[in-house]
Amino acid sequence: MKARSLVASFLTLFGGGGAACDKSSSLPPPPPAPTVSTVEGGADPTTGVVRYLAMGDSLTQGVGAKDVAQGNFAARVAAKWRARGCQVELKNLGVTRYTAQDVITNQVPEIAVFKPTLITLQVGSNDVANKVPVDTFRKNVSIILDAATKSGARVIVFPQNEWFRSPEGPSYGTDLANKRAEFDKVLMEETQKAKGEVVDLRLLFRQQADRKQWYSDGIHPSEECYEQWAAELARVVPSPCGK
Repeated sequence: MKARSLVASFLTLFGGGGAACDKSSSLPPPPPAPTVSTVEGGADPTTGVVRYLAMGDSLTQGVGAKDVAQGNFAARVAAKWRARGCQVELKNLGVTRYTAQDVITNQVPEIAVFKPTLITLQVGSNDVANKVPVDTFRKNVSIILDAATKSGARVIVFPQNEWFRSPEGPSYGTDLANKRAEFDKVLMEETQKAKGEVVDLRLLFRQQADRKQWYSDGIHPSEECYEQWAAELARVVPSPCGK
């Protein structure tokens, strides 16, 4: 998310201020858990190596984990794939505060450099928080996905988590649940157009928000959340190297 004073979020989270109103009962029901993917591939056809490029914002970076480098969901799912016999080379480009435009500017060029066989993308929360027009977001997501799919990599996209229900979330604006849904709809539509793959974790995200699994900054997921994301991704995409 974009930088803000976090004093209020610490007070709220630890009882020094009023808790954010939990409106989970007014939210539409999330979709069911995704089924195991029928898509195959994700490894170099010659070497069998999975060159995994993780693109996105602080949720990809792993803010909220004690060891951000090893505790983010990308590092965790890479470890699970390795345990199943895959050789995985991971490059995590996630940076806090990044919008889709930031991904275009600073991460898309790395596709040509790293030559990934598998890409994950999670983006949108900072676009919502910074009031980026939804049409601009659509254009930017289309550019990202066009570059990702043209690389020949298997492209997997995730929607946003329920960050707007965190203690600090409501300070980013009004009607955030609907805006998140609108931006996620765009993300998934553009992924379908680009022939990418959506792994829809919104049921898990709802459950985590219901359990108030937040990091101490009051906006990011807890470390346990990243492990749960990785476990679900490894269930849906059990072995990109085919083993």
